[in-house]
Amino acid sequence: MDDTKNFWQRLFKRHRNDNRPSAGSDKERALRELLETLACNGIFFDFDKTSQVSPWQSKFGGRPALPPKWKWPHYTDEYGNETALPFLLQINCEELAPYDTDNRLPHEGMFYLFYDLINQPWLNSKGAKLLYTPTPAAELTPTEYPDQLAEAQRLYEMGLRFGNQPSAPGWDDYYSLMGYDQNTYAYTDWDLIEKRLESWGYTHPESAGQMLGYAQLIQNGIAEVCESRARGDKPESYTTESAREWVLLLQLNCIEEPEVDISFGDCGSLYFYIRRHDLERGDFGQIQFEMQCY
Repeated sequence: MDDTKNFWQRLFKRHRNDNRPSAGSDKERALRELLETLACNGIFFDFDKTSQVSPWQSKFGGRPALPPKWKWPHYTDEYGNETALPFLLQINCEELAPYDTDNRLPHEGMFYLFYDLINQPWLNSKGAKLLYTPTPAAELTPTEYPDQLAEAQRLYEMGLRFGNQPSAPGWDDYYSLMGYDQNTYAYTDWDLIEKRLESWGYTHPESAGQMLGYAQLIQNGIAEVCESRARGDKPESYTTESAREWVLLLQLNCIEEPEVDISFGDCGSLYFYIRRHDLERGDFGQIQFEMQCY
């Protein structure tokens, strides 16, 4: 009789303990809820070579469709040479609209990316231009290549296709967002988050690039560097809170296609950041640029 009683007591105790939330599961639940507050929508794009590319659609390479009064962007490099910038991307905002679930981008007009592929500037430079026009696509004009643009800089044309999914911060953005006053727990918390990202639904797709979401950084965080540069001769006005206002607008990764092979530095990426309130107002005049590579 005593043995039977002990058996049921042990079984009940084990069952009760198995269903009791552990400290570990409480911690995971709290971190998952925290990550949900930090996550945002990311729009990812890749190349589409299955159909003919129209002059007004989103694409890589070829000739851009520019507003009638615009000229092909040129700049003077650090050696005093004036050069026409190679055209890399145009992104039609009407095509982005179905994927912009946070409603953060304009849904009309066009973004353009021009970049000096020879000198490959890596920090704020007129050799890297991310431009925007609100002009409707139907009013844009395909522009001829300038004579100064070498044949090798006239890139093979490929369409773009888009998709979107939740984007979670990487380590640098997580640490910045959480604030330095919590750095005692930042490393141990991140170790747990990193192990759970995929099971929590935060995977990062292989892609040519992205708009919005969190950048896939190769080196250190970019947001605080943007804020420091923006403050210029008034560094005393810099705060970590103001640095958090900088968000990713566009990332373009190195191109490894049979038709086009472009390595930014050593297998790097181009990053363009903007302040949140500028993005909300549709003001794209204060974008900052950085290139990172391995």
